[in-house]
Amino acid sequence: MRLATAMLMVLGLGACASLPQQTTVPVVTPTTSPSLAAVAPAEAPAAVTADQLLAAGKDLAAAKAYIKAAASTQGDVQLQYLLDAARASLSGQKPQDAVLLADEVLRLQHDPKLRGEALWIRAQGLMDQGQTPKARGNLEELLTLSSTPQNIRAEALGILATLYTQEGHDLTALNFLIQRDNLLSQGSARDENHRRIRVLLDGQSAAKLQNWQSRTASPLVQEWIALALIAHNTPDPQQREQAIAAWMAAHPNHPAIQFSENAPAAATATSAQGDVCALLPATGPYAPLSQAIAAGLDTSARLTGGPPVRVYQSTGNSEYTATLFQRGVKAGCAVFVGPWLRQDINAVVGVRRPRDPPILTLGLDPDLHQPGLYQFSQSRNAASAQIAQQGYAAGYRQVYLLYPQDSSGAAIQAAFLADWKGLGGRVAGVAAYTPGQDPLATVQQLLSGTIAAHSFVFLVADASIAGQAVPEIHQIKRDLAVFSPSLLRASGLPSDAPALDGLASVDMPWIIDPARSWPQAAALLHTRLPNADDAQWRMAAFGLDAYRLAMQILRHQTDQALQGTTGELHFGANGIIDRDMQWMQFQQGQIVPRAHAPRPGS
Repeated sequence: MRLATAMLMVLGLGACASLPQQTTVPVVTPTTSPSLAAVAPAEAPAAVTADQLLAAGKDLAAAKAYIKAAASTQGDVQLQYLLDAARASLSGQKPQDAVLLADEVLRLQHDPKLRGEALWIRAQGLMDQGQTPKARGNLEELLTLSSTPQNIRAEALGILATLYTQEGHDLTALNFLIQRDNLLSQGSARDENHRRIRVLLDGQSAAKLQNWQSRTASPLVQEWIALALIAHNTPDPQQREQAIAAWMAAHPNHPAIQFSENAPAAATATSAQGDVCALLPATGPYAPLSQAIAAGLDTSARLTGGPPVRVYQSTGNSEYTATLFQRGVKAGCAVFVGPWLRQDINAVVGVRRPRDPPILTLGLDPDLHQPGLYQFSQSRNAASAQIAQQGYAAGYRQVYLLYPQDSSGAAIQAAFLADWKGLGGRVAGVAAYTPGQDPLATVQQLLSGTIAAHSFVFLVADASIAGQAVPEIHQIKRDLAVFSPSLLRASGLPSDAPALDGLASVDMPWIIDPARSWPQAAALLHTRLPNADDAQWRMAAFGLDAYRLAMQILRHQTDQALQGTTGELHFGANGIIDRDMQWMQFQQGQIVPRAHAPRPGS
């Protein structure tokens, strides 16, 4: 079976026609980047659907639609659709599918620009799977292509610096960081790059720095090493400032470097004494979510006056995450928030010693038990379990399930069913709607028979879909309860809020109406994350609460509950944080908090 057909089957599209095959041509480093602008064929109908699904946040459904579009086209247009599918798969947390799609683009004939795009996607997918040596090769080839955009080149250099540092090749990493510096504009990104250079240099002895200076042919690298030697050899802060100022004056053509003149270099760059240290994945689809968690942590620190937050960025390699943890311990971190991914959690727990600082993970592995290990899961499955348990306790006995036909929706409804059936609840009907499309026909099919008493609808949907489904459900049966595990909205109520009347939801009312719990945090976060989507806004709330939980751990207050932005939080058995979410209900377009699940007929 040809690779194209196998790839389509992996994504659930084996019935589609396999892609037209082309002759493979050896690829050399390009000198030009042919433009696709000269050829503008009509967009494939499936691609139009894919664009709509992508805009609605239905990444995996969009990936399948882009593959259908690719199967109906040829040439560079076909390859561009495959790349679009690969990006959507990456965003949908299916890195293995993204790598398969990128492999197909690299296998076929294409223009050099498309090769660069495929290498970049493939590298991110490999890193998300922990295959960093393979990812490194893709990134290094990407740097040889003249068509690689400056921002991608800068990001690739930063990742390569991290990977080479992980392998102990510090001088190579330094070269990559200094090359990257020339691609960054003035601002926070360049300041952070300077900080990384300083951390790397401050970790070396003066003898090693002198050895590096004799080995490198780059004037910029030599100049950075010269500044680091000044910091090493001049322990008095005032004399150090004067020496650095004199050196900078003697090198007027040197690029501006934000070299701190107010504190010893080693102390500012490598010390994390007393900090809250976060271990967060910084590649692929996790990057924007990690950014939101970090913003929540920092916002909580500012508003509570607690210790600052230091973020250690991992790359998808669990061994490197464990190394970052050990570096944080050595630097003096007081408590760790994260890691998040299960493989990273296991790696860190595996190297953690009894005397090391406590850890509050952002994921859950119930089989792990260790003194000082606390687990705070951000999974939406917890909301599903709460609906099952409290709904059954309120007197409901039958459920109708309505969920999107994608991996996320399937996982949420499966988690709900496991709890519901375990309690003895019955399932009256199950239906899946196509993401991004009107669920009207699916609702009518689901509720076509006689609806028994003490029933409710378990609805997995965002606000826009719920605004279409809830009125139709109530058109069929006015008093039928509708419960939702997560209804997200980053700022304010949805415009169709009156259509949601009667819908009861758990997870995070703070998402929809932040003023109810911590208005100062909401205001500050909106300045930190002005363009946050629903998923980022949700993860920011976990950052807010994780910081306050970490403070309770440090103060040995694990017997106290926290009234958090994500619910009422308790330290349960084996350090697992139990999250009791607040029920809410829409009434006349307004949110009405509830103490518990609505009872049948209420």
